[in-house]
Amino acid sequence: MNARAARARGSRGAQAPAFDFDESLLTGLTPGDTAAFEAGRFEAIEYTGLAIDEWALGTGDTVDGCRVTGTTVGSWTLRGARVVESVFDGVDAPVVSAARSGLRDVEFRDSRFGSFEAFDTTWRGIRFTRCKLGFVNLRGAELLDVAFVDCRIDELDLLEATARRVAFPGSRIGALNVSGANLTDVDLRGAEVLEVVGMAGLRGATISREQLQLMAPALAELTGILVDD
Repeated sequence: MNARAARARGSRGAQAPAFDFDESLLTGLTPGDTAAFEAGRFEAIEYTGLAIDEWALGTGDTVDGCRVTGTTVGSWTLRGARVVESVFDGVDAPVVSAARSGLRDVEFRDSRFGSFEAFDTTWRGIRFTRCKLGFVNLRGAELLDVAFVDCRIDELDLLEATARRVAFPGSRIGALNVSGANLTDVDLRGAEVLEVVGMAGLRGATISREQLQLMAPALAELTGILVDD
């Protein structure tokens, strides 16, 4: 394949998310227990198998270079807090309140989240893999290099969000709200999307031919086209 052909092939579709975080650097972490957790030690700590009723973080608090595995959190609040270069594996949190927080280089794997309130947040280099999520509120959020891989999402609200290089391979989304969204290189191919709200907000997204066929009636209605056999 010549260089021109390679460029042409590489330019098709959406640009994939890019991830720089190397979790292999999370070695030699200090083992943490419930006492350390409750004392607010969240730098270079590894927590495993905890059951926490409430995890409350606020503006100015930071979780940095941590690994949290097999942990249940009844209510997780991190409004205005920051989470960076950390991994959450097998975490169960029915209620997450993360409005106006900042996440950078974070991995969520094999976890369950119920209501995930994350409006007006900033996400950079975030991956959810094999996670189950209920209602995810990302209204007004700024997303860059984000992937939901093999996830199940009941409802994803991107109203007036700005998203660039976001992908959903192998994921299922019950309802997707993109009203007023600003999308660039958002790849919906490979995802099962049952309902789209605010169809005009899909401008800048990449969909498959099959998805286009499924969305055709809604697109016709949006543009005022009358379809009559």
